Amino acid sequence: MEENNQKVKVKLTTIIVLAILIVIIVGIVIGISNNNDSKNNINTEQEKTAQNENTQKDIEKENEDSDLNFKFLKMENKKENIVYSPLSIKYALNMLNDGANGKTKTQIENVIRENLTKYDNIDNILSLANALYIRDTYSQYVKDEYKNNLTNKYNAEIKYDAFKDANNINQWIENKTFKQIKNMLLDDQVANPDNEMILINALAIDMEWKIKFDAQYTYGEAFYLENGNIMQTTMMNRETRTDDISYYKDDNITALAMDLKEYNDTQMDFIAIMPNNNLSNYVEDFSTDKLNSIINNLTPASKTSYGLDISIPRFSFDYKLNLKEDLKNMGITDAFDENLADFSNMSNRTEERNLYVSDALHKANIDFSEKGLKASAATVIIIQDAMTAIGDVNRPIEVKIDKPFVYVIRDKKTNEIWFVGTVYEPNSWEKDKKDYQYR
Repeated sequence: MEENNQKVKVKLTTIIVLAILIVIIVGIVIGISNNNDSKNNINTEQEKTAQNENTQKDIEKENEDSDLNFKFLKMENKKENIVYSPLSIKYALNMLNDGANGKTKTQIENVIRENLTKYDNIDNILSLANALYIRDTYSQYVKDEYKNNLTNKYNAEIKYDAFKDANNINQWIENKTFKQIKNMLLDDQVANPDNEMILINALAIDMEWKIKFDAQYTYGEAFYLENGNIMQTTMMNRETRTDDISYYKDDNITALAMDLKEYNDTQMDFIAIMPNNNLSNYVEDFSTDKLNSIINNLTPASKTSYGLDISIPRFSFDYKLNLKEDLKNMGITDAFDENLADFSNMSNRTEERNLYVSDALHKANIDFSEKGLKASAATVIIIQDAMTAIGDVNRPIEVKIDKPFVYVIRDKKTNEIWFVGTVYEPNSWEKDKKDYQYR
């Protein structure tokens, strides 16, 4: 009997021990599972945070990449006078894009994300024109849909030419830029037998200041060059308490904005931004956001107690962008490759021939004076057939632009930027002073 009781006790003890072991094992398993879940949750949160950060970086990069207005300023930052027209380049690329397809179209659209502003021409004041020149022997192959798109969307002129020389195209550009851009193309550039089409945008403004500078207050004054030298420049001066001129100053920059006359509901202004230190470094980080921040903080002369005493030099020059290489560096590569370019929306030619862009050209000029400013630009895209091709004080606030500066000419109502540039070396007083001897 005792032996049976002993056996029962052993069995019970064994069962109890097994039960305890099972509880311990289950507990360990649950603990490990919970720990893994916790780690997974942490990893998930970390992944979400990383994804959000990457998304934000992508957005910032996209915003930076889409800022076409100032890309050329940075790509051609060679410490020299520059002028170019983002608007002209946008029009030419948009017309090219209408004839592109596939990857070629995607690459172009990655650069031109912005919508175009349309303008009505004003006689001898504002001109914006587009054209497609087609070799007369190639005209039968250009799709009607493409020509109609250019006409309807961009008011483009469709012209047929023998491409014997550059005279007709150069004359068209000269007429559309108030004769400011002459001889844009050489005869050889047009007469190349492989050329089939040439896309062109030309634009110009010839506008007066809302209130002109008085030439009797223009003198030779010091301008401090970036290399440390000092030159005597032709400095225009004016005191004002009106609302057509505004300024902004901080520890890093001095900005001056001046209104041009309003013409047919179009109001342009000129904005000069002079960094206190190195201009070539400043433009590397210049952007639309920075420009807008400056514009939002401008103070009109009329809002100061004693007005503004402004000084800014005259300048006049022209400039050619290295547009083909710049566009390639922006990612538009297939369009320039005779084997990869896809302009199937442009031509219906059935033979084994392929259109591609052989060259892209941009030339602009500017004349900034007491009366106002003249500025013009032309963008030319040459398309070939690949088959045979290869604070206030008791005096006016002084706003003096006497060091290299970046400038913008924009439409105040639409914010469309017409021209961008830099001035490292303005007009020389020694060369200009004869123009002022009879004032």
